[in-house]
Amino acid sequence: MKETRISNITAETRATSTPAGVDNSLLIVGMPIVFDQPTTINDPAGSYTEIIRRGALDDCDLSDTRLLYNHDLSKIPLAKTPKTMQFKLDPVGLMMIATLPDTEEARSVHTAVKRGDLSGMSFAFKVPAGGDRYDPATNTREILKIEKVYEVSILPFPAYPQTSVEARAAIQATGTDQVKEAITIMANKILFKGEK
Repeated sequence: MKETRISNITAETRATSTPAGVDNSLLIVGMPIVFDQPTTINDPAGSYTEIIRRGALDDCDLSDTRLLYNHDLSKIPLAKTPKTMQFKLDPVGLMMIATLPDTEEARSVHTAVKRGDLSGMSFAFKVPAGGDRYDPATNTREILKIEKVYEVSILPFPAYPQTSVEARAAIQATGTDQVKEAITIMANKILFKGEK
């Protein structure tokens, strides 16, 4: 199932290290995925900590990934791998370099990034079966494997993480067991007090 993550990652313009033949006037550089950094995911079912482990992108399909503004699939993408957007894995995470088209929307996005009005990035991805694990004791989900990154987005409001039904379902099932256990313990305490 497709999931979306939002984080406060800086996107910036850069006039250096441009690939040969690429116009750097509308170049965007950012890091949409960061490894081994705990992030709080807020969800209607409750919040939990999520960590994308280094190595999660090994063998990940990045061949047909789009750059969007605010996950808006109804608009023309701002860039696409491999021609107008490239990714580079480094020890910190996944770095993105994209050349935006010379359109009014792309120029507006570029200007807002350059001014610092847009500074967040997000990504939509798929975790394969067995590609993550959840520890109810620490309320932490570790993502060990990402099968595909569908798109990365530049965002105006990066502070509100969103999760998919897949993540909620896994944690809700565990949460239900914890609630049942807490109710049983509370009932036993009440019964124990009544015996005195």
